[in-house]
Amino acid sequence: MDRLTSIEIFVQAVECGSFAAVAEERDISAQMVGKHIRGLEASLGTKLLNKSTRHQSLTPAGEQYYRRCKTILSELLAAENDIHRSLNEPCGNLNIAAGVNFGISFLAPRLAKFQTAHPKMTVNVTLSNQPVDLLKDGFDIMFLDHTRGHESLIAKKIRSYSMVLCASPQYLEQFGFPKHPDDLTHHQCLQHNTSKYPLKWQFYDGNQRYAPEVRSRLNINSSQAMLNAALEGAGITLQPIFQIADELKKGRLIQVLPDFTLEKIDMYIIYPPYLRDTARLNALMAFLEE
Repeated sequence: MDRLTSIEIFVQAVECGSFAAVAEERDISAQMVGKHIRGLEASLGTKLLNKSTRHQSLTPAGEQYYRRCKTILSELLAAENDIHRSLNEPCGNLNIAAGVNFGISFLAPRLAKFQTAHPKMTVNVTLSNQPVDLLKDGFDIMFLDHTRGHESLIAKKIRSYSMVLCASPQYLEQFGFPKHPDDLTHHQCLQHNTSKYPLKWQFYDGNQRYAPEVRSRLNINSSQAMLNAALEGAGITLQPIFQIADELKKGRLIQVLPDFTLEKIDMYIIYPPYLRDTARLNALMAFLEE
């Protein structure tokens, strides 16, 4: 017989005062209740209940066993309630890894709202452009623009965002407006100096693709720093729309080659299977999709 069920029936028999009352509550026979109790007594090697036709009482061993079983069942119920809350109420910790620019421009403002809405959540964010091992490095979630090398995890695209070519009004007044992607070969086109980013910029006009040989005398490993340099007139920069939308509205940056299409960047949230359908993940996803 299942030991836990037998313990539950024993505790219930003590509290109800009779096998018949337990049998009625559980919709089983009184004989089956007795079988569970006798099974416990046999496994323990001692009698737990003194029982007559009209009365039952605990033996000294039964009294001790009852108190311990009552504590165990209470702890088990508390553990089940904790799990239920974690699945249905956002609480606990989330350790998140993301790239620096995405984290600053896109993620941080949404996490601020998320934190306000869910005060029982603690969010720890690490921003770095270096590769991370989600499980080995102790993260619950990471955000990447690809899923390569993470096939054992769950990856969900949260959005695609446009890339925009832009420069400051001062730069364009001094060096002119490019009218075609090939014109970029004569401009300062700010570049990443890490191998993660391709040096070629690709533009599309219908089915026609252009990949001009762009170059710059200023190469930086941070898009945020590159943006600040572009604002000072250092050259033309390629930036995600979420990072420069305000600067475009204010006129501090002007879009370059708006008639040509640039490839969009997909952003994925990546997490282990155990987080699927938990309240904390679902709550976070709701804020990311706003």
